[in-house]
Amino acid sequence: MATGRTTARWTRVYIDGYDLSGVARTIGPLESTFDEAETTALADTVKTYLPNHPNLNVGTLNAIFDTTSVIGTATVANVTGTKRVVSVVKGIRAAPAIGAPVFCGEFMQSAYNVAGEGGVFVNIPFAGWAADATHRSYPIAWGQLLHTNVSAAAANAADAGVLSHTDAATAFGGYMVYHVTAATVGAGRTATIKVQHSPDEDDANYVDLGGCTTGVIDVSTAPIAGVLPTTTNVTVVDKYLRWQIVLGTATTVTFVLGFVRGIS
Repeated sequence: MATGRTTARWTRVYIDGYDLSGVARTIGPLESTFDEAETTALADTVKTYLPNHPNLNVGTLNAIFDTTSVIGTATVANVTGTKRVVSVVKGIRAAPAIGAPVFCGEFMQSAYNVAGEGGVFVNIPFAGWAADATHRSYPIAWGQLLHTNVSAAAANAADAGVLSHTDAATAFGGYMVYHVTAATVGAGRTATIKVQHSPDEDDANYVDLGGCTTGVIDVSTAPIAGVLPTTTNVTVVDKYLRWQIVLGTATTVTFVLGFVRGIS
């Protein structure tokens, strides 16, 4: 994956297993802010603060009004007051590659507004972390992309994982976010998607990361999306991460997978 600066044209947007990149125009701000709790004492010479509750939000999706099934905003996101699984992937001067930054989680969609001259645009604002989000104990939404939106037809045996941003194992768990956008099922329809971790780049040393597996799912019902956390804040996550799939009876599965490491 390239490093350095990038532009908005390489951003990709996935909501509930749907790839809306073809109709999305802008999304943001991708917000990570903390409430300020004032802690000023009488003897302090300046006001002091501590971070209180974090606010994590994808902001507002501005997109084209489109009634096309599967990819159209009018069919995918016209129901409001709904918890959505959202992943915003930032490609670095190219389409997103494994290792790219991803802002993801379960967010509450608060409105659906058709606007703009001629009513050709849609504004879809989000209200932040869903109250019943499975990962709500993690005050972070930025993670790393482990699988791009391409099909997988076999298990992953590569010695090429995604290196931790700290260049070391982390000790506070995390959560995976997945979007199954399509599948070739034929006579079968099952598959399992999961995250594996390893202390080094050796295929033989990769093992499943506890909690981060879909279990056997019916991929013929795609689009599908979900968020699956490890044991909150206590699971050691090794230095390297990679995607893994067990195809079961399905032939291929097209999916996006990201992982957010917990922090202290």
